[in-house]
Amino acid sequence: MAIKAKVRQTEHLKGKATQNNQIVAQSMKFDSSGLTIGDLVNVNTTGEADGAVLIYDASAGEYKSQVEIDNENTIIVGGTY
Repeated sequence: MAIKAKVRQTEHLKGKATQNNQIVAQSMKFDSSGLTIGDLVNVNTTGEADGAVLIYDASAGEYKSQVEIDNENTIIVGGTY
């Protein structure tokens, strides 16, 4: 995902410079209409399919899209009927 930015000259420019003279934004706006869950850093949607769920894989440090839940640490409580 690329980030595009505009810096406009204004009398009320808000921000600050670090010791390295880098500009640090105080606020940022972006258009999220084109984002998907796969754009998140720790989400792997490889193998995405109808009915898949996201399962966290601690060894990989990411969420993975899977159609089968095969993990001894997962407990599904469906409630009382």
